[in-house]
Amino acid sequence: MMKYREISEIVGLPPPSIWRYVSLKVLPSSERAEEIVRALTSKDVVSGVIRRHLKFKDDAVDISDVLSNAMLLKILAYVAFYTFSKVDAVLTVELDGVPIATLVADLFKSKLAVVRKGVPFTSEAVYEVEYVSRDPPSIVRLYLPSSGLRRGERVLIVDDIIRTGRTTVALIKLIRSVGAELVGVFSPIAIGRNWQETLKDYLSTVVTILEVAG
Repeated sequence: MMKYREISEIVGLPPPSIWRYVSLKVLPSSERAEEIVRALTSKDVVSGVIRRHLKFKDDAVDISDVLSNAMLLKILAYVAFYTFSKVDAVLTVELDGVPIATLVADLFKSKLAVVRKGVPFTSEAVYEVEYVSRDPPSIVRLYLPSSGLRRGERVLIVDDIIRTGRTTVALIKLIRSVGAELVGVFSPIAIGRNWQETLKDYLSTVVTILEVAG
């Protein structure tokens, strides 16, 4: 996704050295490797990569190229991994948030909890929460099997995109009803700024990589 020259400018190493690392001719020390990974997963760098994969049409943002790029999703997962600590469960909503949430949960070696729209086909009890959707105006009900979260677990909400923040608020209420602890919210892309007003009374740690005018 980037040329050697671009990477050289970011990590401060000459292109031949980067090539030797990439081709495994030479392995960096653990300290150097950590420096390189942190540099390449910085918000400025990753936001630029995301922007290359966005499409804009008639004031709409198409993120399908982001969600279908496995390598980019893995990079985004590392950003979340370096940002938060001690996560017991990663919570997301079906469907688009599942791929990146799965990768984040794998890095943390944590549980993955997927909230579904509509009663899930399960014999166990479920947690339920609802919110009012803006487009189109409607009541959306979300369900999570009771085994998805446990009291006292540290939970990170991961979603593919934040627009109004209403879904996120619903997930926060669900976490609190269980008695779990909210670590924060991670979303690669945020549209507009309305979500900030919606979430300001619920939490302080919301990490987004690229904010797009909405």
